[in-house]
Amino acid sequence: MKTLALACALLTAISAAPQPAHAASGDISDLINRAANVTAAVQEEAAVQQASPAEVAAAEVAAHEVVSTEPEFTKGVITGGTINVRSGPSTNCERITQVTTGKLVTVLGTDNGWYQIQFDSTTGYVFGDYLREATDADSTIGAQIVDMAMAHLGTRYRSGGAAPGGFDCSGFTRYLYGQFGYSLPHSATSQYNNYGAYVAKENLQKGDLVFFSDSAHAIGHVAIYIGDGQIIHARYSLGRVSIDNFYSNYYTSHYVGAKRIA
Repeated sequence: MKTLALACALLTAISAAPQPAHAASGDISDLINRAANVTAAVQEEAAVQQASPAEVAAAEVAAHEVVSTEPEFTKGVITGGTINVRSGPSTNCERITQVTTGKLVTVLGTDNGWYQIQFDSTTGYVFGDYLREATDADSTIGAQIVDMAMAHLGTRYRSGGAAPGGFDCSGFTRYLYGQFGYSLPHSATSQYNNYGAYVAKENLQKGDLVFFSDSAHAIGHVAIYIGDGQIIHARYSLGRVSIDNFYSNYYTSHYVGAKRIA
């Protein structure tokens, strides 16, 4: 910007300066023309330097020739936590949204280690390390329950809560299953005693309800099994919906049983 201002000032000064009697008019005209050319070049350079972040990102995307190839599978599941979905196959591309572990997606193509995916009304790219091929088990109601539960990760714990503004443990399971037409009571004890089929620990599947005792109750807590030895639940001690290791010492020692609702 300082260079541009200097060039403009130079041109103005030259144009306004009185012409000496001995100077040829052609020399002055030539000098003014050259100064004008310098100013134009500086203006062009300044325009490049002042490109907005959005313009720079667009240029980077355009510079990357997207060559999508046929994917080895068409249904995939997100892994690895909360994952960025981008507008193109590069970390330099704009982040469109985020998805969480367990999300079932349609795979449209691959490009240099990235997958082009589609879900809900969104199309974008995720890095290949965070996607695996879906199996039949990923399409069950239980898997869909887990998918929905993951979207509430971090939601605050609220005693008596059974809505996205805040959950307690049985309110969380009641709300999620309610979205699929299952009516569960707002009570971990009642959910365990009166609903679903008993499931052995070694046969747990995504979406199964797992129940635990506490110091005051035979059934004091309920969580949802999400696979790979993990559970998601509205946890009072943390004050939010969280994921924990089902096979940790605490949960193993307080485990009571499991029920399959769907």
